[in-house]
This record gives sequence, structure tokens and C-alpha cells, in this order.
Amino acid sequence: MNRLQLTASISMLVFGLTACGGGGEGDSANNTSVETPNKDTVATIPPTPAPLVAEKTMQDIVVNKNYDFSTSYTLPTNIDISQHTDKRAYIGFYTDWSINAAGDNMPNPASQLVLQTTDNGVFNNNLQIGKHQTQLLLVVLFTESQLSTITKLYDITPEQTLNYP
Repeated sequence: MNRLQLTASISMLVFGLTACGGGGEGDSANNTSVETPNKDTVATIPPTPAPLVAEKTMQDIVVNKNYDFSTSYTLPTNIDISQHTDKRAYIGFYTDWSINAAGDNMPNPASQLVLQTTDNGVFNNNLQIGKHQTQLLLVVLFTESQLSTITKLYDITPEQTLNYP
């Protein structure tokens, strides 16, 4: 068994050397040499250490004592559509909408804040609004087919009440 392993090893060595090929010194057309740089001539740049950052603790936080941490506020509404109808109508408020080809504001149903019916043409409720919101779209849908939908875009601030008309 030992001779078999020795014979196989020598055969592989001979085939490996034969496969490497010869030099071909007389062939000058393909004689290109690539010089490898000397390890001693390669410049190494030492890594720059990261700047030291002082650790922050909860004691380092300073907040104005009057700062309001809430993310929303209450917006009162005073919507009166009794001049149009005293029958049931639906009042909706939306935070997102698009403009169709006719130039009308079309609400995004996923952004609906509220959709409620009126009580004798009057809607007086408080809406909870995110502080990031700067506009709201009011949509009034009538159950009477001869009345057109009302839409109104409001620029809102925390200090105001939404009124219609």
C-alpha cells in the first residue's frame, strides 16, 4: 500500500511539472515581464484613530421647562350646512388628498380623520390633529342626489377653530 501511495505522488508531481510548460526563450513577441513591487518600497499609512466623543448621560439633557412634549392637539370645529339641507349629510376630514384632472381635491380614504353624520345640518366636534399637519380637507357628502359635494381646504394652526360657512 505504501508503494502505491508513493507511485501516485510521484506521478502527480511529474504531471504537474510537465503541465507548467517551458520557457520558450526564443519567442520574443510574447516576452512581457511584470515587475512586482518590492515590499520594502510600499508605503503604509497608519490608521487615523477615531476622535474621542464624550459619553452623554440623562443628566446632560437640558429642556426648557415650558416645552410641550405632546405630538398632537385638539382642533375645535363649527360646521353648519343647514343652509344647504336639514337632512342627513356626512362630514369627513382628511389629512391627505390629490387633485384630479378637473382641479378638484379628491380625498385619500386612508387618511380619514373622521366621517360622521350631521345633526340637523350642524357638526361641532373636536378633532385630534398631529402637530405636523398644516392642512385639512373638509368633504361634505349629501344623501340628497340633487346637492353637490362640498370640499374645502383649510390651513390649520393650533389656535384656530374650523368654521364653515
